[in-house]
Amino acid sequence: MNALTNNNVVTLGSLLAQDLPQAYILPERPSTFNHKASFVNSRSYLIHDYSPNMTADHRYLKAMRACPVAGNDLPILLTCAVHPLITEHWSKWLPFFPRPEIRIFENEDTGKRPLVVNFPFQSFPAEKHAVDPDIHYILSSKTRIPEMGAPCPRYMSRDNYTLPCMIKTTQGVGGRGVFLARSKDQALEAFHELKTNFHCHEPVITEVVENVSDFLNVQLYLFQNGDVHWLGVRRKMAGKSFCEHGLVPDVDWNEQEDLKKLAWDVVKPVMKYLNKHGYFGFTGVEILINNRGKFLIDVNLKTSDSTYLLLLAPHIAETLNFPVSMVSDLLPTSIDAMLEEIDKLNCEDEGRVIVLSGDVTSFTKPIKSCIVVFAKDKDTVFLLHRRLIRSCASLICNGAGDHHQNLFSNGRVLLK
Repeated sequence: MNALTNNNVVTLGSLLAQDLPQAYILPERPSTFNHKASFVNSRSYLIHDYSPNMTADHRYLKAMRACPVAGNDLPILLTCAVHPLITEHWSKWLPFFPRPEIRIFENEDTGKRPLVVNFPFQSFPAEKHAVDPDIHYILSSKTRIPEMGAPCPRYMSRDNYTLPCMIKTTQGVGGRGVFLARSKDQALEAFHELKTNFHCHEPVITEVVENVSDFLNVQLYLFQNGDVHWLGVRRKMAGKSFCEHGLVPDVDWNEQEDLKKLAWDVVKPVMKYLNKHGYFGFTGVEILINNRGKFLIDVNLKTSDSTYLLLLAPHIAETLNFPVSMVSDLLPTSIDAMLEEIDKLNCEDEGRVIVLSGDVTSFTKPIKSCIVVFAKDKDTVFLLHRRLIRSCASLICNGAGDHHQNLFSNGRVLLK
């Protein structure tokens, strides 16, 4: 195994700085429907993030997940400080990653430096965005997928569609606003829900990709000059529900070369299209595979848990020989207890557990934490994961369990 140093790891900042030597990374996304969010898009760049259970806003925790892999080439802006125990955890268990240069948004004078964002902000002028916000917003719409030159499910209209069909918001997030309609009544119900609650009047309607054998989430960085840095592939589960299948690892680094060959012919025209239309930055490409072929179902112009996992995975596979990994959300009884238990597991050298995000939590104020478990094989990953849950937390969900066929019989499909 080759020794890694702070100088030869790939980070968010090391890639972005090649296009933007003077910029800030702002990973927190705005919201249209949660008015407790730090940033609200109520007039322009609407995002269909409606949820019937909007309470507190925890977008800062999602943003925090970028920090371990942010690097120090560019500062990263957060709206809340990271708990010092978590920054200490990163320094201890990811010594080969540069310590992130974290700044608090409201305290920082960003001057004329552009902001690298995961979604356009109505509160920032166009010139403050690293990528033109109109271009970013238009290319993020699912309506653009048929134009990208890759095979995709057949697109239909409200006036002319066949059943079963998928009905989706154009600017969805976190799997919200994605429905499967097997009957006319289900389709009408989905249209009503999207119009009334999501304020999406022209949803995307596609054929259903049945009998899915593989679901690939490809992560890349697209440079301004059109070059591509391939980060890797997160293999999502398909074919059975999470409850039927149990836990499934997200990445086996030993499979990456084969997965790249499998996905490249779909990814290549997408990257060419995005570059032609003025986008550069981190990109996620989601592909379903069945006996009919490969189908592009989503293109995400942002960073995500998959991005962060695939920046961590090659280095941990190379330095520690732990090629298999899984992302999971936990609800710890206390952050101190969780980090203490993780220290014990990491010292045993059977695997490596990394906390991506978390905060002070209690029974009256539960706060979800996000972790990644790395080990030599999937059995050890699951064993370490179960030990962690038994000792300090209850499982909320496994990030790998969200997939295209989760609710093919229940009318709603959740996609990540």
